[in-house]
Amino acid sequence: MRFTVFVDINPPQLADYTIEMPLIPYPYTVRTYSLPSLYAGKLHALICRKWINRVKGRDFYDFIWYISRGQAVNVDHLKSRMVQSGHFDIDKKLDLVELKSILENRINEVDFNQAKEDVRPFIANPVELDIWSKDFFINLLKSIKVHQP
Repeated sequence: MRFTVFVDINPPQLADYTIEMPLIPYPYTVRTYSLPSLYAGKLHALICRKWINRVKGRDFYDFIWYISRGQAVNVDHLKSRMVQSGHFDIDKKLDLVELKSILENRINEVDFNQAKEDVRPFIANPVELDIWSKDFFINLLKSIKVHQP
């Protein structure tokens, strides 16, 4: 069995890591981002992805996943990602208030009918998408927590 591995040769700084030890298909170790750092990557995609004419509903679906589990975000890693991609000034502070403001601005740009259509083929029960709206996602911003390492 062959595996293709993609390696980021210029990863953003300030991520937290965990060491995983899977046993299948054979025992090995792998260093992975922690959940707060993965969440930072998802928020970076949600905030900074260039949609052109097609909103990526999966970014919003995954956002709900992190929120529903009470996951905190590694805001330092998110800032590093946003600075690296040219979406945030290195001298500016990214705290919870600023993050919520950035997310609210992004949410206000979204056509949620388009986001729902993007993710609908992957959802077992499409009725769960009925609630998707600007108001729903802005309300979720109340639940964002910042990870304190």
